Amino acid sequence: MSEAFPPQATHGREIDLLTQVFATVIEGRTALYVSSPLTTGPRAFEWHLRNGGHSQGAFSAYAPDFHREVIEPNREATAGFVRYLRDKTNAVVIDPTALEDLPGWSQDDYRVFWGRVIERLADRVVFREGWQYSSGCAYEFLVAYTSGARLLRENLVPLTVEEGRSLIRDAVNETRDRGASSQFLSRVHEALRKPARPKVRP
Repeated sequence: MSEAFPPQATHGREIDLLTQVFATVIEGRTALYVSSPLTTGPRAFEWHLRNGGHSQGAFSAYAPDFHREVIEPNREATAGFVRYLRDKTNAVVIDPTALEDLPGWSQDDYRVFWGRVIERLADRVVFREGWQYSSGCAYEFLVAYTSGARLLRENLVPLTVEEGRSLIRDAVNETRDRGASSQFLSRVHEALRKPARPKVRP
């Protein structure tokens, strides 16, 4: 699991091209983005505990049982929620968990890419339950906040930056208590002290 902060992409040209593709169907910052754990988060946390801890040697995001027990359930749960949002709203709803693995991409590449999508195309970001345990979601919270997107809970109630920071702080403490690395979450927590841009207008 990458702990580099801020994340550094190695597939910058591909990220630029994919962001441009999204922009061909989304006008300005009008999309609703769903931030949901995929390879990290509560299910992954419990998987690590059952399978020898959080060391690199004990973990592979491509292990068949990790896909079956973590990635697939996370994708299915998010897909159901996204269908609900698409029925409820008139917005384009972006589900990052629906994107299949891209050859050679690292976690940092995905973090940079989805951060770019939020900055350019999302006026609202919905954070699903348990998001604070996910390094990727925590980074998306930071990007959404600093770029002026509206922050929402899963029930679509506004989520303040203070509430988000508190959730991340609690996740950092719990992660440390369980003997896992919390470096990335801690860096996000500190970065949230910076002021945000003005909110994106509807």
